Amino acid sequence: MSDTRASDDHEPTIVSATVAAGHDGVAEAAITVRYPNGAERSMSLPYEVVDRALDIARASSLADLIGQPWTMLVVEARDPLQQ
Repeated sequence: MSDTRASDDHEPTIVSATVAAGHDGVAEAAITVRYPNGAERSMSLPYEVVDRALDIARASSLADLIGQPWTMLVVEARDPLQQ
């Protein structure tokens, strides 16, 4: 599920978000981010980090993260205890 919308000129934007199997059998989220220069980077994040980001964004699915700035995920990944 990739998005063709242009990313923001100032910060990387989420262009793909899907569920992936982690090596230990626990669900993870596979996220692809597009940088302003057009480069893309994929990452896997623990699903609980992404679940919290969905709550913050008032989103109901991973597809709703597409077009959002990637910083919403970084904040959650750095401070998973913040509620």
